[in-house]
Amino acid sequence: MGSETSYRWVMLSLGWLIYFSFGLTYTAIAPLVAPIMSDLNLTYTQMGSVTGAWQLIYIFSAQPLGLIIDRLGTHRSLLLGALIMSTSSILRGFATSFEWLFTSVAIFGLGGPMVSIGTPKLISIWFTGRDRGTASGINASGSVAGSMAALGLTNSVVLPLVGDWRNVFYSYGILGLSIALIWLLFGGRTPTQNAGGGVVDQSEGARRQSTLIELLKHRVVWVIVIIGVVFFLTSHGLQNWLPRILELKGLSSVDAGYATSLMTLSGVLGSLMVPRFMYRPKHRALIIAAVLLVSGITILVVGIGEGLFLWAGIMLAGFFTRALMPVLTVTLMDMPEIGAERMGTVGGLFFSIGEIGGFLGPFMMGYLKDVTGSFLSGILFLTAVTWATTIATAFLKLADT
Repeated sequence: MGSETSYRWVMLSLGWLIYFSFGLTYTAIAPLVAPIMSDLNLTYTQMGSVTGAWQLIYIFSAQPLGLIIDRLGTHRSLLLGALIMSTSSILRGFATSFEWLFTSVAIFGLGGPMVSIGTPKLISIWFTGRDRGTASGINASGSVAGSMAALGLTNSVVLPLVGDWRNVFYSYGILGLSIALIWLLFGGRTPTQNAGGGVVDQSEGARRQSTLIELLKHRVVWVIVIIGVVFFLTSHGLQNWLPRILELKGLSSVDAGYATSLMTLSGVLGSLMVPRFMYRPKHRALIIAAVLLVSGITILVVGIGEGLFLWAGIMLAGFFTRALMPVLTVTLMDMPEIGAERMGTVGGLFFSIGEIGGFLGPFMMGYLKDVTGSFLSGILFLTAVTWATTIATAFLKLADT
């Protein structure tokens, strides 16, 4: 058991690498918006559709894939997810039209759920108690770190090194395949006992899992899912368009990438720090409401701010918007009705409905830019929705979770 206690951090590190590839692959398109739009002659609405394409597939794929993850186990699921994500990245490099680019990005929606659902399940198997909050924060930071690398290094290092935007996607795809190989070699270990103390048996866990209808009976699940919709709407809507927003404010593409990477860096801090407060159940609803309220304020600052005011808004927006994800996942995995063996099922539900916001965020930002000629209308939309969602926290009764 001592070796298993130590190896759980190795498993977390391996899962972190795959989640890093997740963040790197889905974010890579954001700093390349300008050359892609120019090369393929795309409108803002079309580009918004492209950046939201994989979230659109998530809506339909996450729930069945969550059930599959509970049956396949984390080793095969995460390997398959990593391979599909890498394929999506490589195919983007071959795009010659809106339809091809949209399809290649959409394919990510078949691999991404295997990772975004599979890594929390991995944590629920290997960790328990307060360590779950720490592990969830570390895991969430993997995606954020991948996003930060894509935003900070794509235009400043990778693009000059490889020559054009197509080669960038090829390079990130090859990196993803390398990470998949590492996981294949070292990520196959399963603990004798899960975090709850019971013997791990993937097939038995699948047989005992709650049906989707049973999960939908729990009000807390629904409230968390609704808040998740808003998380995905704001985080994807803001991050996918922030480099372009900053370019229109006068920053170079390299500086815009650096600025957006600072937002994701502060998101790492938020993902690590805020979940540590989640083991005060009576305060969870208040914490979630506060995060939503402040997130709305910071998003507004990004839209209207200039100079130091703008930079402060960018960093605070990353800290608070990104902190929401591990807070929500820890809340779900701590519910006694869910547990490790049902985390894939409820994770599928969470992402399936939540990614409705993941698609609408980038799409609405692009559409409102085409209609009004300004990104400010989209910023106001994100801010209003975030503030309105604080009402949902009134229905959270988490003292028993």
